[in-house]
Amino acid sequence: MFRKIKTRSLLVQLTVVHTIIISLIALVSGYFIYAAACSLVDQLPAEQDNRGQVFREQFGALLVISVPLVTLIGAFFHYYFSKKVIRPIQQLEHSVTDLKKGVYPEEVTTSSFKELENLSTHMNDLSRRLQENEVLRDKMMTDMAHELRTPFSNINGYLEALKTGVIDGSPQLYASLHKEAQKLTGMIDQLQEMNRWNEHSPEILGEKYVQDIQPVLEETSEMFMLKFQEQGIPFEVKVEAAKLTFHKEAVEQAVANLLNNAYDYYEGSQPVKLQGHSEEEVYRISVISPGPFISEADRKWLFERFYRADHSRSRKTGGTGLGLSIVKDIIVQHHGGAVSVTSEKGVHTFELNLPL
Repeated sequence: MFRKIKTRSLLVQLTVVHTIIISLIALVSGYFIYAAACSLVDQLPAEQDNRGQVFREQFGALLVISVPLVTLIGAFFHYYFSKKVIRPIQQLEHSVTDLKKGVYPEEVTTSSFKELENLSTHMNDLSRRLQENEVLRDKMMTDMAHELRTPFSNINGYLEALKTGVIDGSPQLYASLHKEAQKLTGMIDQLQEMNRWNEHSPEILGEKYVQDIQPVLEETSEMFMLKFQEQGIPFEVKVEAAKLTFHKEAVEQAVANLLNNAYDYYEGSQPVKLQGHSEEEVYRISVISPGPFISEADRKWLFERFYRADHSRSRKTGGTGLGLSIVKDIIVQHHGGAVSVTSEKGVHTFELNLPL
């Protein structure tokens, strides 16, 4: 019996339970009213006993009629309002079922209650996010297949030609093969790096200490100083001292990825700037550099895995779209911070906010 009740819909269960409650309340209150009225009648003079008997009979008949009527009216209104509450819940249930089947449902709209409206909004956002992620994942698979196919095809073609004697080995050929192999190695290294920082391991999280961030940023900038000078790219560093809790190697990796990104996509004559200063409750790290145009739609996805705003340019630099994703994992997942990017007149500002 209990299992049968459990399998009924929530609407039926609520209606049955509340109908029983309303009936009990009506019966109990009616009984006490009847008892009180009878007690008052008993206090009437003896010559009015006949009227008292009539009163008891009429009042009892009234209760027999009114209690079921009140119960039915209460059950009707409860069913109506419960149905209004449960309808969006049923819609959400159908949406979740569709998502489990891999089908993206239509948006659920409700304005009955604030809590249900918020839940529907979150569900719609989740559905849109999953749909966008699927598109991005399909795009990522296509890009990765292309990125891996190109160096493998080049290597296989040269090796096949060497094997059949079509061409002879030379330092230039071996250097070209080595360059293609380095591309593959770089892709694999970035995949491993992303996997490393994406893991919420106690070892990584336990290595955060209170320390000054200024020497960490200056040390990271030193590694790029010569690299920028060799290409004639002006590089400016201006960072302030501040004590905060962070993982030294992780923050170095995040800033290095941003500087490397600025180097790979540098266009123009303005300097690349690394800045750091305290602002309210965060320490803001900024990497400012001129580069190719980034649309607003691209900026939304820049920190997602495998996403690249400029595919032709990424292929020239060997980009995999993982560097900024690693930055996001380090700053957001491991440090509770935030990442953002803004663009104005060909100058891009990548910001990392670490809590003080």
